[in-house]
Formats: sequence, C-alpha cells, structure tokens
Amino acid sequence: MFYTFEQNNAGSDFLGGYESVVIEADAAEEANERAERLGIYFDGVDKGIDCECCGDRWTRAEGKGREKPLVFGRTHIVHLKD
Repeated sequence: MFYTFEQNNAGSDFLGGYESVVIEADAAEEANERAERLGIYFDGVDKGIDCECCGDRWTRAEGKGREKPLVFGRTHIVHLKD
C-alpha cells in the first residue's frame, strides 16, 4: 500500500524542496516508522519544533493506505529496501 505524507508549510517553507512524500509499506505503522527514518517528524508543536499558529508540519499515516500513489505538487517518492 502507498501512504502519502503531506507537508504543512510551517514557517512558510517546505523542508527538502518537496511538498509531500509517498512511502510504500504494508501498514500505516510501518509507513510511519519508515518516514521517521527519513527525517519526517510528528507532534512538532508539542516538541517545540513547529509553532502553534501553523500547526504540525507532518501528520502520521492512518488507515489502510492506497493501492496506487497519490501525488500532488512536488513529491518525493521513496522506495526503501529493508
């Protein structure tokens, strides 16, 4: 399944030059773990990384995912081999 992590442009910029990242994984939990290995972080407001007015930069994947990648704007598609 494919999981899309869309980046909130906290602080008026996108990190890494892309707006979203698509990760292929068997489940949402696996996709979240892979995302964190790539430097995607969650709960940025609570950790003091992101400001409250903009909200968290990244949100965890949930649910079943999609059979095909969902891509909007500039996207970085990651293929990891464990």
